[in-house]
Amino acid sequence: MDLTERVQQDPNPLQKLMQAIPGFNGYVEREERRGADKLLREFLAEDIGGIIERLERIATDWAGSGELDYLDDLEQIAGRLRRAADNLRYADYGYSGFFDLVKIGEDELNRFYQYDLSLRSFIADISDDVDGLADAADDDIEDALTNLDEDVDDLNEMIEERENVATDLVP
Repeated sequence: MDLTERVQQDPNPLQKLMQAIPGFNGYVEREERRGADKLLREFLAEDIGGIIERLERIATDWAGSGELDYLDDLEQIAGRLRRAADNLRYADYGYSGFFDLVKIGEDELNRFYQYDLSLRSFIADISDDVDGLADAADDDIEDALTNLDEDVDDLNEMIEERENVATDLVP
């Protein structure tokens, strides 16, 4: 007999208690999803933090070489990225805990998690834009900044829309 079978056949006192309370296993699964969502949002916020660091290095390089024309633009974009990271990091979970009045089902929780996961592609686009900005020739800097600015706007819109998605999930 393998260990998994033995654990299933001989539950410990906590497992017995969880089985005896109706709905408790579902609560544990929802809390695990809540933790996964929080970890995902923290991971995404850290990705944004890495992008901000790269923007700061670009600004330092530009300042060192006397390219001062676009430093204000870079700082504004970095500030909007900081707010995006904070909004992700401290966002509502989007679903209720065990004793809340409104319960959201497993399918809705999965949809919400998928929404957060989709934010990763927006962050990847921004990362690519920063790569393009770092490699841009003087004539192309303005276009590269415009692309970056638009993608940061898109990310912020998605993060703001997250609250509407959470509201739509409530039965």
